[in-house]
Amino acid sequence: MGTGLLVLRQALKRVLPQPVRAALRRVLYPARFHLHPALSRYTGPESVVTWAVYEAGFHLWRRTWGRGARLARPIFLIGCPRSGTTIAVDLFALHPEVANLSEAPETWDPRGYEDFEADHHWTAADVLPEDAARLHARFEYHRRWHGRPRFVNKYPRSSVRIDYIRAVFPDAVYIHVIRDGRAVAASMLQALGRRRRGQVKPDMPFTHPPGWRGLIRQDKAEQVALQWRAVVSYIVSKRAELGPAYYEIRYEELCERPRAVLGAAFGFVGLGADEELLARLPERLDSQNYKWKQQLSLQQVETITRTEAPLLEELGYSL
Repeated sequence: MGTGLLVLRQALKRVLPQPVRAALRRVLYPARFHLHPALSRYTGPESVVTWAVYEAGFHLWRRTWGRGARLARPIFLIGCPRSGTTIAVDLFALHPEVANLSEAPETWDPRGYEDFEADHHWTAADVLPEDAARLHARFEYHRRWHGRPRFVNKYPRSSVRIDYIRAVFPDAVYIHVIRDGRAVAASMLQALGRRRRGQVKPDMPFTHPPGWRGLIRQDKAEQVALQWRAVVSYIVSKRAELGPAYYEIRYEELCERPRAVLGAAFGFVGLGADEELLARLPERLDSQNYKWKQQLSLQQVETITRTEAPLLEELGYSL
Protein backbone atom coordinates (compact mmCIF):
# COMPACT_ATOMS: atom_id res chain seq x y z
CA MET A 1 0.00 0.00 0.00
CA GLY A 2 1.41 3.40 -0.98
CA THR A 3 2.31 6.11 1.54
CA GLY A 4 -0.58 8.30 0.38
CA LEU A 5 -3.10 5.54 0.93
CA LEU A 6 -1.67 4.83 4.38
CA VAL A 7 -2.06 8.48 5.35
CA LEU A 8 -5.63 8.49 4.03
CA ARG A 9 -6.42 5.29 5.92
CA GLN A 10 -5.12 6.72 9.20
CA ALA A 11 -7.09 9.94 8.63
CA LEU A 12 -10.32 8.01 7.98
CA LYS A 13 -9.79 5.97 11.14
CA ARG A 14 -9.68 9.18 13.15
CA VAL A 15 -12.75 10.71 11.49
CA LEU A 16 -15.16 7.86 10.82
CA PRO A 17 -16.94 6.02 13.67
CA GLN A 18 -16.13 2.32 14.04
CA PRO A 19 -19.46 0.96 12.68
CA VAL A 20 -18.97 2.97 9.48
CA ARG A 21 -15.41 1.67 9.11
CA ALA A 22 -16.68 -1.88 9.64
CA ALA A 23 -19.27 -1.44 6.89
CA LEU A 24 -16.64 -0.09 4.51
CA ARG A 25 -14.39 -3.06 5.25
CA ARG A 26 -17.16 -5.45 4.32
CA VAL A 27 -17.75 -3.63 1.04
CA LEU A 28 -14.10 -3.27 0.09
CA TYR A 29 -13.01 -6.70 1.32
CA PRO A 30 -16.05 -8.94 0.82
CA ALA A 31 -14.03 -12.16 0.95
CA ARG A 32 -13.64 -11.59 4.69
CA PHE A 33 -17.39 -11.36 5.22
CA HIS A 34 -18.78 -14.87 5.45
CA LEU A 35 -22.13 -14.37 3.73
CA HIS A 36 -21.65 -17.57 1.80
CA PRO A 37 -18.56 -19.68 1.04
CA ALA A 38 -19.03 -19.10 -2.70
CA LEU A 39 -18.65 -15.35 -2.24
CA SER A 40 -14.98 -15.74 -1.31
CA ARG A 41 -14.16 -15.96 -5.02
CA TYR A 42 -15.82 -12.63 -5.85
CA THR A 43 -14.45 -9.13 -5.40
CA GLY A 44 -16.86 -7.36 -7.73
CA PRO A 45 -20.34 -5.90 -7.46
CA GLU A 46 -21.99 -9.28 -6.80
CA SER A 47 -20.60 -9.28 -3.27
CA VAL A 48 -21.53 -5.67 -2.62
CA VAL A 49 -25.12 -6.23 -3.72
CA THR A 50 -25.41 -9.39 -1.66
CA TRP A 51 -24.02 -7.62 1.39
CA ALA A 52 -26.47 -4.73 0.93
CA VAL A 53 -29.42 -7.13 0.71
CA TYR A 54 -28.12 -9.05 3.74
CA GLU A 55 -27.78 -5.90 5.86
CA ALA A 56 -31.14 -4.46 4.82
CA GLY A 57 -32.79 -7.79 5.58
CA PHE A 58 -31.12 -7.96 8.98
CA HIS A 59 -32.30 -4.54 10.13
CA LEU A 60 -35.84 -5.17 8.89
CA TRP A 61 -35.94 -8.63 10.48
CA ARG A 62 -34.58 -7.40 13.81
CA ARG A 63 -37.26 -4.72 14.05
CA THR A 64 -40.10 -7.06 13.12
CA TRP A 65 -40.11 -10.87 13.21
CA GLY A 66 -36.69 -11.10 14.81
CA ARG A 67 -37.51 -9.26 18.00
CA GLY A 68 -36.32 -11.31 20.96
CA ALA A 69 -34.57 -13.82 18.67
CA ARG A 70 -32.36 -16.37 20.43
CA LEU A 71 -29.54 -18.42 18.95
CA ALA A 72 -29.48 -22.01 20.18
CA ARG A 73 -26.38 -24.18 20.71
CA PRO A 74 -23.74 -21.97 19.04
CA ILE A 75 -20.26 -23.36 18.48
CA PHE A 76 -17.25 -21.22 19.38
CA LEU A 77 -13.72 -22.04 18.28
CA ILE A 78 -11.25 -20.62 20.77
CA GLY A 79 -7.51 -20.68 21.24
CA CYS A 80 -4.51 -18.42 21.47
CA PRO A 81 -4.05 -16.37 18.28
CA ARG A 82 -1.75 -18.02 15.71
CA SER A 83 -2.72 -21.48 16.96
CA GLY A 84 -4.47 -22.63 13.80
CA THR A 85 -7.96 -21.47 14.76
CA THR A 86 -8.57 -19.92 11.33
CA ILE A 87 -7.82 -23.05 9.32
CA ALA A 88 -9.77 -25.08 11.89
CA VAL A 89 -12.92 -22.98 11.60
CA ASP A 90 -12.68 -22.74 7.81
CA LEU A 91 -12.56 -26.53 7.55
CA PHE A 92 -15.21 -27.00 10.23
CA ALA A 93 -17.52 -24.66 8.32
CA LEU A 94 -17.44 -26.97 5.31
CA HIS A 95 -20.09 -28.99 7.12
CA PRO A 96 -23.39 -28.39 5.26
CA GLU A 97 -25.30 -27.85 8.50
CA VAL A 98 -23.07 -25.04 9.81
CA ALA A 99 -23.31 -21.30 9.15
CA ASN A 100 -20.00 -19.54 9.75
CA LEU A 101 -19.68 -15.89 10.75
CA SER A 102 -16.18 -15.69 12.18
CA GLU A 103 -14.36 -12.64 13.50
CA ALA A 104 -17.33 -10.18 13.36
CA PRO A 105 -15.56 -7.58 15.52
CA GLU A 106 -18.25 -4.98 14.90
CA THR A 107 -20.75 -7.37 16.50
CA TRP A 108 -18.64 -8.39 19.48
CA ASP A 109 -16.91 -5.05 20.11
CA PRO A 110 -18.92 -2.23 18.52
CA ARG A 111 -17.55 0.38 20.90
CA GLY A 112 -13.90 -0.47 21.45
CA TYR A 113 -12.57 -2.89 18.87
CA GLU A 114 -9.71 -0.59 17.82
CA ASP A 115 -8.93 0.69 21.32
CA PHE A 116 -5.39 -0.56 21.93
CA GLU A 117 -5.80 -0.09 25.69
CA ALA A 118 -9.05 -2.03 26.02
CA ASP A 119 -9.34 -5.02 28.31
CA HIS A 120 -10.44 -8.06 26.33
CA HIS A 121 -11.15 -10.22 29.36
CA TRP A 122 -14.86 -9.86 30.06
CA THR A 123 -16.91 -11.70 32.68
CA ALA A 124 -20.60 -12.39 33.19
CA ALA A 125 -20.82 -9.10 35.08
CA ASP A 126 -19.92 -7.24 31.87
CA VAL A 127 -22.96 -8.48 29.95
CA LEU A 128 -25.38 -5.68 29.10
CA PRO A 129 -28.90 -6.53 27.91
CA GLU A 130 -28.40 -4.62 24.66
CA ASP A 131 -25.15 -6.48 23.97
CA ALA A 132 -26.75 -9.88 24.52
CA ALA A 133 -29.67 -8.91 22.27
CA ARG A 134 -27.30 -7.69 19.54
CA LEU A 135 -25.22 -10.88 19.58
CA HIS A 136 -28.25 -13.17 19.51
CA ALA A 137 -29.90 -11.16 16.75
CA ARG A 138 -26.90 -10.94 14.42
CA PHE A 139 -25.81 -14.54 14.82
CA GLU A 140 -29.31 -15.99 14.64
CA TYR A 141 -30.07 -13.94 11.52
CA HIS A 142 -26.89 -15.17 9.91
CA ARG A 143 -27.83 -18.77 10.68
CA ARG A 144 -31.27 -18.26 9.16
CA TRP A 145 -29.85 -16.45 6.13
CA HIS A 146 -27.91 -19.60 5.30
CA GLY A 147 -30.71 -21.94 6.30
CA ARG A 148 -28.35 -23.99 8.49
CA PRO A 149 -29.31 -25.53 11.84
CA ARG A 150 -26.03 -24.65 13.59
CA PHE A 151 -23.81 -21.57 13.88
CA VAL A 152 -20.04 -21.29 14.40
CA ASN A 153 -17.85 -18.30 15.23
CA LYS A 154 -14.13 -17.85 15.76
CA TYR A 155 -13.05 -14.58 17.36
CA PRO A 156 -9.66 -14.27 19.10
CA ARG A 157 -10.98 -12.30 22.06
CA SER A 158 -13.58 -14.97 22.84
CA SER A 159 -10.71 -17.03 24.22
CA VAL A 160 -10.60 -14.78 27.30
CA ARG A 161 -14.36 -14.18 27.55
CA ILE A 162 -15.69 -17.62 28.33
CA ASP A 163 -17.73 -16.52 31.35
CA TYR A 164 -19.16 -13.64 29.32
CA ILE A 165 -20.15 -15.96 26.48
CA ARG A 166 -21.67 -18.49 28.87
CA ALA A 167 -23.87 -15.75 30.32
CA VAL A 168 -25.06 -14.73 26.83
CA PHE A 169 -25.23 -18.24 25.31
CA PRO A 170 -25.74 -20.76 28.17
CA ASP A 171 -25.97 -23.73 25.79
CA ALA A 172 -22.84 -22.91 23.76
CA VAL A 173 -20.11 -25.46 23.09
CA TYR A 174 -16.41 -24.69 22.78
CA ILE A 175 -13.67 -26.21 20.64
CA HIS A 176 -10.22 -25.25 21.87
CA VAL A 177 -7.40 -25.41 19.31
CA ILE A 178 -4.04 -25.96 21.02
CA ARG A 179 -0.66 -25.62 19.31
CA ASP A 180 2.95 -25.92 20.46
CA GLY A 181 3.57 -22.61 22.21
CA ARG A 182 7.00 -22.17 20.62
CA ALA A 183 5.46 -22.24 17.16
CA VAL A 184 2.76 -19.83 18.29
CA ALA A 185 5.36 -17.44 19.73
CA ALA A 186 7.40 -17.54 16.51
CA SER A 187 4.31 -16.77 14.46
CA MET A 188 3.40 -13.90 16.77
CA LEU A 189 6.90 -12.44 16.50
CA GLN A 190 6.75 -12.66 12.74
CA ALA A 191 3.42 -10.82 12.71
CA LEU A 192 4.83 -8.17 15.04
CA GLY A 193 7.61 -7.55 12.54
CA ARG A 194 5.17 -6.69 9.76
CA ARG A 195 4.96 -3.04 10.70
CA ARG A 196 4.41 -0.79 7.70
CA ARG A 197 5.74 2.74 7.66
CA GLY A 198 3.29 5.04 9.39
CA GLN A 199 1.37 2.13 10.92
CA VAL A 200 0.74 2.29 14.64
CA LYS A 201 0.56 -0.99 16.52
CA PRO A 202 -0.39 -1.66 20.14
CA ASP A 203 2.08 -2.69 22.83
CA MET A 204 0.32 -6.06 22.91
CA PRO A 205 -1.50 -7.02 19.69
CA PHE A 206 -3.86 -9.95 19.23
CA THR A 207 -5.66 -10.86 22.47
CA HIS A 208 -5.25 -9.20 25.86
CA PRO A 209 -5.39 -11.96 28.52
CA PRO A 210 -6.24 -11.18 32.14
CA GLY A 211 -3.52 -8.95 33.60
CA TRP A 212 -2.11 -8.21 30.15
CA ARG A 213 -0.48 -4.90 31.08
CA GLY A 214 1.81 -6.73 33.47
CA LEU A 215 2.96 -9.00 30.62
CA ILE A 216 4.36 -6.25 28.37
CA ARG A 217 8.11 -6.62 27.95
CA GLN A 218 10.88 -4.90 26.05
CA ASP A 219 11.94 -8.38 24.98
CA LYS A 220 9.09 -9.32 22.64
CA ALA A 221 10.11 -12.99 22.63
CA GLU A 222 9.38 -13.13 26.33
CA GLN A 223 6.18 -11.11 25.88
CA VAL A 224 4.61 -13.39 23.27
CA ALA A 225 5.56 -16.43 25.34
CA LEU A 226 3.84 -14.91 28.37
CA GLN A 227 0.86 -14.04 26.22
CA TRP A 228 0.49 -17.61 24.93
CA ARG A 229 0.87 -18.97 28.45
CA ALA A 230 -1.75 -16.60 29.87
CA VAL A 231 -4.37 -17.18 27.16
CA VAL A 232 -4.03 -20.96 27.14
CA SER A 233 -3.88 -21.15 30.95
CA TYR A 234 -7.09 -19.15 31.18
CA ILE A 235 -8.91 -21.48 28.77
CA VAL A 236 -7.56 -24.62 30.43
CA SER A 237 -8.68 -23.30 33.83
CA LYS A 238 -12.26 -23.38 32.51
CA ARG A 239 -12.24 -27.01 31.40
CA ALA A 240 -13.81 -28.38 34.57
CA GLU A 241 -16.55 -25.71 34.63
CA LEU A 242 -17.43 -26.27 30.99
CA GLY A 243 -17.45 -30.04 31.37
CA PRO A 244 -19.15 -31.71 28.38
CA ALA A 245 -19.35 -28.37 26.57
CA TYR A 246 -15.56 -28.32 26.12
CA TYR A 247 -13.49 -30.11 23.48
CA GLU A 248 -9.83 -29.90 22.44
CA ILE A 249 -8.17 -30.13 19.05
CA ARG A 250 -4.41 -30.26 18.68
CA TYR A 251 -3.06 -28.32 15.72
CA GLU A 252 -0.46 -31.00 15.15
CA GLU A 253 -3.08 -33.74 14.92
CA LEU A 254 -5.31 -31.56 12.73
CA CYS A 255 -2.46 -31.27 10.23
CA GLU A 256 -1.65 -34.97 10.41
CA ARG A 257 -5.22 -36.34 10.25
CA PRO A 258 -7.71 -33.57 9.42
CA ARG A 259 -10.52 -35.93 8.43
CA ALA A 260 -10.37 -37.94 11.62
CA VAL A 261 -9.92 -34.90 13.87
CA LEU A 262 -12.74 -32.90 12.30
CA GLY A 263 -14.98 -35.97 12.11
CA ALA A 264 -14.59 -36.34 15.88
CA ALA A 265 -15.25 -32.61 16.37
CA PHE A 266 -18.43 -32.85 14.31
CA GLY A 267 -19.56 -35.70 16.49
CA PHE A 268 -18.81 -33.73 19.66
CA VAL A 269 -21.19 -30.93 18.67
CA GLY A 270 -23.86 -33.36 17.50
CA LEU A 271 -23.32 -33.14 13.75
CA GLY A 272 -23.17 -36.18 11.52
CA ALA A 273 -20.23 -36.72 9.19
CA ASP A 274 -20.64 -39.26 6.40
CA GLU A 275 -17.93 -40.45 4.03
CA GLU A 276 -18.93 -37.96 1.34
CA LEU A 277 -18.44 -35.02 3.69
CA LEU A 278 -15.14 -36.29 5.04
CA ALA A 279 -13.90 -36.82 1.49
CA ARG A 280 -14.29 -33.08 0.90
CA LEU A 281 -11.71 -32.43 3.62
CA PRO A 282 -7.98 -32.58 2.86
CA GLU A 283 -6.19 -35.80 3.67
CA ARG A 284 -3.35 -33.85 5.22
CA LEU A 285 -2.33 -30.26 5.99
CA ASP A 286 1.15 -28.79 5.85
CA SER A 287 2.16 -28.13 9.44
CA GLN A 288 4.04 -24.90 9.96
CA ASN A 289 5.52 -25.96 13.30
CA TYR A 290 8.98 -26.53 11.86
CA LYS A 291 9.40 -22.80 11.27
CA TRP A 292 10.09 -21.82 14.85
CA LYS A 293 13.39 -23.69 14.81
CA GLN A 294 14.41 -21.79 11.69
CA GLN A 295 13.06 -18.34 12.53
CA LEU A 296 14.04 -17.96 16.18
CA SER A 297 17.50 -17.15 17.42
CA LEU A 298 19.07 -19.38 20.07
CA GLN A 299 18.42 -16.68 22.66
CA GLN A 300 14.78 -16.43 21.65
CA VAL A 301 14.35 -20.19 21.79
CA GLU A 302 15.84 -20.24 25.29
CA THR A 303 13.64 -17.36 26.49
CA ILE A 304 10.42 -18.74 25.01
CA THR A 305 11.04 -22.32 26.16
CA ARG A 306 11.92 -21.23 29.69
CA THR A 307 8.79 -19.08 29.91
CA GLU A 308 6.45 -21.68 28.46
CA ALA A 309 8.05 -24.87 29.83
CA PRO A 310 5.61 -25.74 32.67
CA LEU A 311 2.53 -25.38 30.47
CA LEU A 312 4.19 -27.07 27.49
CA GLU A 313 4.94 -30.10 29.65
CA GLU A 314 1.44 -30.06 31.16
CA LEU A 315 0.01 -30.16 27.64
CA GLY A 316 2.30 -33.02 26.63
CA TYR A 317 4.83 -31.19 24.48
CA SER A 318 8.42 -32.34 24.77
CA LEU A 319 11.02 -29.69 25.56
